[in-house]
Amino acid sequence: EGPFELLRAREFVEGAIAAEAALHVRPADIERLDDVLRRMETMRHPNKMTIALDREFHTAVAGILENAVLVRFIGELFDQRMNPYFERLSIYFETSDSWQVAANEHRAVRDAIAARDPERAKAAMQQHLRQSQIRFSRNFDERAAAKEVAE
Repeated sequence: EGPFELLRAREFVEGAIAAEAALHVRPADIERLDDVLRRMETMRHPNKMTIALDREFHTAVAGILENAVLVRFIGELFDQRMNPYFERLSIYFETSDSWQVAANEHRAVRDAIAARDPERAKAAMQQHLRQSQIRFSRNFDERAAAKEVAE
């Protein structure tokens, strides 16, 4: 199980959750997402707090469905990215710029859920996780190429 497989699995699962969340969202849920987004937007550099806020956002989306199994499952999927391999690689692909892009993608997910638009919510979540894969692979490939040139 590698990081790309994990991100791909999350794309499928979390896309479906976001779509369903758009059908069940309540004002308190939007307030919670807004609170997480406000805190995310104050962060300028990726660190342990940004990772915690990222996790909180994704589990808050699952929490809209009031299903503890889904919240735990999404949390566990997210936590798998914190294995030593993924954590070591994240140092290279999580930058201030990539963090701002991810925060904007989270905002698009929130807006689609708040609009009660399940198709848009699913698409926004899948796009966010697909872009995460692209950012990760692009930076991973750049680091690998730089290492090969240096050797």
